[in-house]
Amino acid sequence: MWRSVLFVPVLEERFLAKAAERGADAIVLDLEASIVAERKAEAREALPAAIERLAAEGQDVLVRVNMLWRTALADLEKAVRPGVKAIVLPGCSSAVQITAVDGVMAELEAERGLEPGSVGIVPLIEFASGVVAAPEIAAAAQRVVALTFGVEDYLADMETAEDRELLTMTALSVAHAARAAGKVPMVVPETLANLNDLEAFESAARRGRALGSVGGFAVHPKQVTVLNTVFSPTEEELTWAKQVVAAAEEGEKSGLGAVSLDGRMIDLPIVLRAQKLLARQGQSGT
Repeated sequence: MWRSVLFVPVLEERFLAKAAERGADAIVLDLEASIVAERKAEAREALPAAIERLAAEGQDVLVRVNMLWRTALADLEKAVRPGVKAIVLPGCSSAVQITAVDGVMAELEAERGLEPGSVGIVPLIEFASGVVAAPEIAAAAQRVVALTFGVEDYLADMETAEDRELLTMTALSVAHAARAAGKVPMVVPETLANLNDLEAFESAARRGRALGSVGGFAVHPKQVTVLNTVFSPTEEELTWAKQVVAAAEEGEKSGLGAVSLDGRMIDLPIVLRAQKLLARQGQSGT
């Protein structure tokens, strides 16, 4: 589970040098949006050294490849290697795409002595077609670990300006698809481009968490700080969760399937929610 995932252009040494110091749970080495067409091959060749460097610093590393097909396939040749946790697949629009990429990655893992399925896929839903197909995309391969939502390309595809209601509804659709397939939703219904309005970004992150999201992506360290705060359990939440689990354990000893805590009934769904909250605390290191 990653609360915060920071995009870093693979060719920008000044960003790479400090990437592991930014506090992000994971770094995405970007081969796509931040790299101009003329430098794609150069970025691809620089990727293995950047992966090794960040992994040696204890950083979880993801790689965003280009949109399918030919450039993305060349990217995968360099990206599926030790030290990479997952591939971020932009513009994902169908389960067929996931199935094909899954097969390519399986071949590369076998060639390189990697455990089958050890490198995950994070489909980036950016078009209306991807939103509609999100349930099938999430369930298309076991190596799909999370779904995320790309706001800027989605708005362009929909030919509309930013609208809070639209983005929240769409983020909920992606989150539902992820949860239904047993995957992790990482949705924040807000553009990453507005670096000056952190209040809007935080508000969107909190809406994302209310939709079931466990984290989000960032393009600036300030956004990383926001994501780590919003997607970490608060002290009040942890206190509540511990009290719920303790009350349930006492009730179990007495043969009770439901108990009362502060005037509210505590049954299995509430206990499960409390247990997951405590597990999230352990995963995030908070």
